[in-house]
Amino acid sequence: MQEELSKYTILRDILLEVIEENEPKVKEVFLLLFQSLHEKDVDLAKLKSLFDEISESEHLMGIIKACSLHNIILNIYDEQEQAQIASVSRSIAEAYQSLESEGFDRVDCDKVLESIRFYPVFTAHPTESRRRTFLEAHQEITRELEKIEHFFYTQSNVVPNKDREMQQSRHNIKYRLHLLWNSHLVRSEKLEVIFELDNLLFIVENSILPSALRVLNQVSNRLNKPLKISPIKLGSWIGGDRDGNPFVTNEMMTRVMKMQHELIITTYIKEINKLIRELSLSVDFCMPSKELQKSLQKEKAYLNQTSLKLHEREPFRAKLNLIKLKLQNHLLKVNSVNDIDFTYRSPKELLEDIDMLIASLDNLSSTRLKSLRNLVLLGGFHLMQLDFREHRDMYLSAVSEVLCLLGYTDSDFLHRHESKKIEILNKVLSESPINLNGILWDVSPQTRHTLNAFLRVLWAKEAISKDVLKSFIVSMTTTASDLLAVLYLAYCSGLWQRGKIKMLDSGETIMKEGKSGIFITPLFETIDDLENAEEILETLTKNEHYRQYLRDSGNAQQIMIGYSDSSKDGGIFTSNYSLYKAISNLVKLESRLGIHFMLFHGKGGSISRGGGQLENALLAFPTGSIGTTLKTTEQGEIISSRYLNPRIAIRSFALTLASLLKKATHDNFCVKDSKDSKELDIEKSKQFYCQTDPYLPRLEELSRISYRAYRNLVYETPNFVEYFKHATPIEFIQNLNLGSRPSKRKDTQRVEDLRAIPWVFAWTQNRSIIPAWYGLGSALSGLANKELLQECYSRSIFFKTTIDTIAQGFIKVDMEIAECYNGFVSELGLRKSVWNKVCDEHQKTLEWLLIVRNENYLLETNPNLRERILARMTNIKALSLLQIELIKKYKSAQYNDLRNRLMEQIHGTIIGIAQGIRNTG
Repeated sequence: MQEELSKYTILRDILLEVIEENEPKVKEVFLLLFQSLHEKDVDLAKLKSLFDEISESEHLMGIIKACSLHNIILNIYDEQEQAQIASVSRSIAEAYQSLESEGFDRVDCDKVLESIRFYPVFTAHPTESRRRTFLEAHQEITRELEKIEHFFYTQSNVVPNKDREMQQSRHNIKYRLHLLWNSHLVRSEKLEVIFELDNLLFIVENSILPSALRVLNQVSNRLNKPLKISPIKLGSWIGGDRDGNPFVTNEMMTRVMKMQHELIITTYIKEINKLIRELSLSVDFCMPSKELQKSLQKEKAYLNQTSLKLHEREPFRAKLNLIKLKLQNHLLKVNSVNDIDFTYRSPKELLEDIDMLIASLDNLSSTRLKSLRNLVLLGGFHLMQLDFREHRDMYLSAVSEVLCLLGYTDSDFLHRHESKKIEILNKVLSESPINLNGILWDVSPQTRHTLNAFLRVLWAKEAISKDVLKSFIVSMTTTASDLLAVLYLAYCSGLWQRGKIKMLDSGETIMKEGKSGIFITPLFETIDDLENAEEILETLTKNEHYRQYLRDSGNAQQIMIGYSDSSKDGGIFTSNYSLYKAISNLVKLESRLGIHFMLFHGKGGSISRGGGQLENALLAFPTGSIGTTLKTTEQGEIISSRYLNPRIAIRSFALTLASLLKKATHDNFCVKDSKDSKELDIEKSKQFYCQTDPYLPRLEELSRISYRAYRNLVYETPNFVEYFKHATPIEFIQNLNLGSRPSKRKDTQRVEDLRAIPWVFAWTQNRSIIPAWYGLGSALSGLANKELLQECYSRSIFFKTTIDTIAQGFIKVDMEIAECYNGFVSELGLRKSVWNKVCDEHQKTLEWLLIVRNENYLLETNPNLRERILARMTNIKALSLLQIELIKKYKSAQYNDLRNRLMEQIHGTIIGIAQGIRNTG
């Protein structure tokens, strides 16, 4: 019997070799640290003394780096374990089996599978702490570890040089870790937007595209016919998200769109070059269709003499060369002032050429052409559809200046009553649109910047692809006039061409179809905004101009639901409940208004920003809220954890589509019956997904109590922002080169003006992780009904998913470490007041999580997850204790050189902790 392969042991041993060869003393201290932290009864005072000693040591950065690299290999090992179970985890095939076992017909499941759409929108939020160097190393170490595993379980007679191959892979891992050891953990330069794009494009090119393509091919094979539309559509905010980010200029947005276009077209050309080499089929053995022959005859003048002669009897190579030339011309067309005639106007024309080739080939010969076809469905000519996001104030400011310039209002438009704003906007929308190009130099630079953005998007839609950008997102939407202002700019730029009534010569009137090139998308972020969403949308649908825009948009309205600010506003449970209730109400409103709402979920990586298992959250959404489309943000470090490893990426795409298939099937075909749902299996019952949650009154009560407890701490405790500034390393986080955006929307001392990401990131670093759980304990203990809460947990999918997600975040809390950070607050009354509240709430939360989940210790019912999380905690604790000692020294440092050196060391610990906890922001 062959012994089991321990991948973690391999990685750990290689890391220890690297440490010993570079700094032998560091290895000794590193091992001593872990021994001390793993002792049954850890003496925190003794540990603090040890860390104080380490912080004075010349080997300090080595210890920080050792802990950080250990977190990296733990992440790689964890991903490998997850990839290992990918083949036996839920998949599209298993979703079919599950649905068929519930009584759904395969034909209906096929219809749903054809219609589902998953839109992951990749955002460069500053929670990905690793540099591209580390991302590339992560991917290479993963590949080499996979090779070792492959060789280990392969017989020697199959691979004669098995041991040598394994040693080579081991050497390659050591090489990468050695290079990382001698690299800085922290970027020395400010992270620019273009670097954020570079990081993302690396993952897209090396993992996301090939992985998504694999899943598309599986879907196509399951349906046993060509796909009409890709079930996966990629999106991005990098270069389009300018809300509070002055570095996202129009020039940057244009550059990003061009780079994405170039990458996807170049990818197609590479694939076509392979096919040119492979498809050497001769007319002597494989006769092309009449359509293909006719096409070649029409276009052969574009082949050079060599190609014409070479491919005279090889029509497939000839056609592929023509396709390649058209794609090359499309690259030229984007920058050319002259018309280029032999090119594609849209991806549809490219697909037609590919289909022409497929139609002339047998099933086996056309295998790779079919895959190329799916790749084109996936990437279009734009690769990732960019979203444009801007704060409502910026749109309104630009419209106000334009209207003032044209004489429709004075400069006080922004301060007018809502009804007056709508009246003025209705008036200008009733008239012919002005030419924005004609007034660009009559307005301020800020307004010119906004107007130019609309014009640039119009250019990109014509030059690159109509799908290059679709959504114009209005951050902090609070009124209907916010969206009407954007509609006016779309009208004047030509992005919305209004449909209108046209009279025929006969006297008959017809509606001339309009065309909208964008979705005007409100972003409802705070709890109040979520509650006002219905009123805003109802007002808009009654407005004649907006109603016409909706008709021209296929009667569809995209709505973005923000998870971050609602959590910062009212706490984790109230945020989740408010989102659930708002979405439920939108589903009812959708039915009443006869408009299709497309919900866009702005979820983050951390628990407090909507993070957690996407597939579980999907099933917990209110009935009818998904339809067949899921659009959601994939933020920061979640991009690398879900998509950097191709095997994990395939699993992520497949699991999401499988869950979406199940959710959409239940929502579309399930009918309530009168049978008592208590008798049904919670995981498999159609009623579980279809019934209205009977526990909503109890959830409402829990939400109210949780909201009061959270607001009491964060908004009603005097000087709480001061506490936050001293009890977390936010001062040091703000100096990190993690992202291109500032950490605040406005330079104030209010919680409301802090961005949700650094807010969550800072609480995660001090290990109290308050945003992920605070208020829940008060709510559960306030209801104080054990049997009712356990019944609610077993029968309400929303409540169960919310509680399970909070439990996964709560287990990462370390109150011993948090108490050390608490000591940095100098004002005694504030320190005691906040700490007593936090300790009391923590105790309540732990006690009631165990009661509700019926556990003796946290995550007892999910031992694998518990073990994976706890495996990181020793490392993280070491880095946290080091960070505390370094902050003490920083605060007492007397000169700049010392402070700068300590700042760099503190930044190293922040990166290491972030890599260990992973979903940090």
